[in-house]
Amino acid sequence: MPRRIAALALLLAACAPVGAQRFPNATGQLGGPPSASPSPIAVVASTYGSFQIKTQPLASCELAIKVDPGDLGDGPPKTLAARADLNGIVQWTYAAPLIPAGHGRHEVACSGERGKSDSWAEFAVALKSLDAKSFTTRIEAVDPIAGLSGVTTRLDPSLVAARDADVARMTATLQKEWSLATRGLGALSLVPSSADIVVYVVPAKGTSVHLRAADGSQRVLLYAVDEFGTVSAENSVAVALHELGHIWCCSGAGAGPDGHWLVKIPDPLLQGIDQYGLMTHPVTCLVGRGFESCPNRFSERELRTMGFTQIPAPPPNACVSQRGALNARLATQGAAVDAAKAQAAVVKGKIDAIVAQYPSRQLPPDVYNTYIGLVDQYNSLANDIDAKVAVYNVTVDQLNALPC
Repeated sequence: MPRRIAALALLLAACAPVGAQRFPNATGQLGGPPSASPSPIAVVASTYGSFQIKTQPLASCELAIKVDPGDLGDGPPKTLAARADLNGIVQWTYAAPLIPAGHGRHEVACSGERGKSDSWAEFAVALKSLDAKSFTTRIEAVDPIAGLSGVTTRLDPSLVAARDADVARMTATLQKEWSLATRGLGALSLVPSSADIVVYVVPAKGTSVHLRAADGSQRVLLYAVDEFGTVSAENSVAVALHELGHIWCCSGAGAGPDGHWLVKIPDPLLQGIDQYGLMTHPVTCLVGRGFESCPNRFSERELRTMGFTQIPAPPPNACVSQRGALNARLATQGAAVDAAKAQAAVVKGKIDAIVAQYPSRQLPPDVYNTYIGLVDQYNSLANDIDAKVAVYNVTVDQLNALPC
């Protein structure tokens, strides 16, 4: 089967700021002065991801979350609404994705029977590192007209269908594929907003890449077309796994400056196209009639760079198991064809001996009867061989159709 080399490159670069609004450093003050309302708001707790107040019973409250999401980050939700309970308690717990370290601010306003009141409280944002065991991802289709900040590649509206196919396939399978790729050690959760890292699917030709800004925020650009042509929906999942793998891999001994392994080392527990893992360059894919299959399993050395220490054996690869069964069947069928051909060769040798003995083709009756019997036997064997070869070729076609 022909093999195709697809370069899934990494660009580890500090991107220039894209104009995100910065929130100034705060003093660490828990809350601002209450408004001059008859029922002020008391801030109970204020941390990144959680905010609690006490106000009028059953008051309607709106919370604004002010943070710096980073040059490439998603950030938490900007506003939330809630209603106080009978004791006047309101508790918000919201997604707290990766953002730059610093400070943020909660601003809250409530309205109830005794009027309106507002308050605020600051909170610290600690430096956060993404954990391969559990992180959140959002998939976004880039609009070819609106574009995406920081992307200067010409976008092509004709690639919207390919973009949407990639988005649909990743939305349906990326969570499960991450778990399989990490041998059940990692959990990727797809969320509609406020993700730790966003995978932007770009309707353009380019090299898919993982980007990390100087402030620590990150994103992935996945292009609908690479240097070899349109990225299939199935292969887009493998590309996303590869680029997400660059959050942790690869640096140090054995890795190059582009974040890929310098030498392909087979993992003894991985089979087929997965044997070298996901983080090599170039990535070797298998191209067959109607399919393109690329690696989608991390090797043990890659899993260790991601922080995993107790690494189990990978689950059986169904495709590789099927290939093994078909190869065994093919060996049996091939042996049957060879045996039949050997038998036919013996019969043909006897026929040739008679022809050589009687070049005039004038055969005595008893020899003629023997000759006719041998010819009938040879023709029967030939038909049997043709049938066995047809079965053999069906198995070959089944093998060639496997994406592994």
